[in-house]
Amino acid sequence: MNRQITIFSLFFFIASTFISCKKDTTSLKAQMMGKWTLNKIVTSGYTAEETLKDPKKTNGTVNYGTTSDYIDFKSNNDDQVELSLSGNRTIGTYVIIYSDQFSMDINDGLNYCKINSITADKLEFTAKIDKTNVTKVYSLSR
Repeated sequence: MNRQITIFSLFFFIASTFISCKKDTTSLKAQMMGKWTLNKIVTSGYTAEETLKDPKKTNGTVNYGTTSDYIDFKSNNDDQVELSLSGNRTIGTYVIIYSDQFSMDINDGLNYCKINSITADKLEFTAKIDKTNVTKVYSLSR
């Protein structure tokens, strides 16, 4: 009887280990991870004074879409994000905050981001730059 209980317990332990080892495909990080082609960024919130001081700070839509325009959410333990715009690469970090929010520290500062929509081949999120009124809507695809 003792042997049957031991064998049953061992079988139960092994079976529960296999069942619980599923790949995480539902968390926000798992869905975001990887390289995304950057299609466009819609920017708003820059003042006329900011635009005069720095011509790169403009409101409006900028269309991208080449292979050199991408955002890569790295799968390493450092939670790095790589942004490439017209061949100019910047590396920063990202942190998942909630199931639909993350922060991204990149070239223009700390961005608080909220997912607008995410599927296997499309991602759209709105980023608000910390301590400013500037928001950017990123449209990505795979």
